[in-house]
Amino acid sequence: MRRAVLAALLALALVASASPVAAHGNHVEVDSQHSADGTVVVEAVRPLTDGFVVLHRATDDGEIGDPVGHRSVDFDDGFQQNLPVEMDADAWADWPDNGSLWVVFHADRDDDGEFDPGVDERASAFGATTSQSVTLAKRDQPASVVAERAQAQQTASATAVVDSAVLPDDGFLVLRTESGTEGHIVGTKALDAGAHADVGVDFDSSVFSENRSTVGLYAQLYTDGGDGEFSEGDRLVRAGDSPVSTYFLVWQVDEVAATTSGLVVQTPSNDDSVVTPTETADAATSESGTSVCGYGVVHALTALALAAIVLVRR
Repeated sequence: MRRAVLAALLALALVASASPVAAHGNHVEVDSQHSADGTVVVEAVRPLTDGFVVLHRATDDGEIGDPVGHRSVDFDDGFQQNLPVEMDADAWADWPDNGSLWVVFHADRDDDGEFDPGVDERASAFGATTSQSVTLAKRDQPASVVAERAQAQQTASATAVVDSAVLPDDGFLVLRTESGTEGHIVGTKALDAGAHADVGVDFDSSVFSENRSTVGLYAQLYTDGGDGEFSEGDRLVRAGDSPVSTYFLVWQVDEVAATTSGLVVQTPSNDDSVVTPTETADAATSESGTSVCGYGVVHALTALALAAIVLVRR
């Protein structure tokens, strides 16, 4: 009987881990970006407890410094995407053109709902830190990209959806297979300056193969060189030396399952033009996340493992 139950638990664990997911609990995901008013767009948060997403100034040696802004995060809300976090007015007033910023998840240790820097310490999960360092550029117009979800987005037609793209000028949303200059451009979409939501970008389906149904893509922003066409004259939008971009997973399926999304976005552009380039335009290294077990899967597998241990001991 014990062996049968253990076998069932292992089977459930395999099923729970079958679909592609990204990142881990108590995790924040944020990318380098432009801000016009001190608002930082945090791409994703996966809380395992009530807590706070906290902005920290970087010290001279690059370590986590003093907090300069925060917002609360509730565990009951689960995975959250596209969260704006406001920097304190005094900190933003003297923020440099290209400043190093740490975004950190702090647990609400005393359960009072208020961020207390000396009490609410940085959280950790599964041996990983819950912080990320990015470049925050102080500009007249914001620029950011959001595409990461609780699990890999599904596509049956080689179309990726970027949940939010904010361009400082007229330009393009570009998809690459790799972050560096060797990364092959597989799709582009022309966009006006401003904020766009749920931007669909067709890409080259050859990125999938018989043995590779899930791929990672980098979504980057480019400003138009003036000819209205994506070409080598277009410039990659950067915050300091870092591209304004994000990394996300796309999963090829026969039929897309119905999903729900709770992200906050603005009205998209009506420009549906798609350009497929043949040359690789200017590019630079982009930050990327490591794909590991996701929020729901981690809880499921942990519970199964504990159950198995109890049964074995009995």
